[in-house]
Amino acid sequence: MLTGALLGLMEQLALNIITLTEESSEREFFDSRITRSQTLMMLGNLAKACSNLPPSACERLPQIDWAAWHAVKIALANPDQHPLQIWVAVKELTPLTLQHLYDYKRTQPQLFSMVM
Repeated sequence: MLTGALLGLMEQLALNIITLTEESSEREFFDSRITRSQTLMMLGNLAKACSNLPPSACERLPQIDWAAWHAVKIALANPDQHPLQIWVAVKELTPLTLQHLYDYKRTQPQLFSMVM
């Protein structure tokens, strides 16, 4: 049940990040305090959700780049020192993760279940 809830949270956060930043260029993103701060908060929550998944669940979702999410979590401690890593997480890692979650939800629905 915890795994299903975390995966659902990951899915929603990724979708929110994509929606918030979909029309932003890199410059617009970094110049916008509101969009940037909201995105960084959601990226942090997404990275935390990734790190809280049980290892057995991560093993069942091998296409998700867990190491990259761990690196994002570290980079978010000082985001101003890692702008490229943050931008790549927003525009590449997040959409790719969401796509993998959709694929896994279709092929492994029991993993996403929140029924006991």
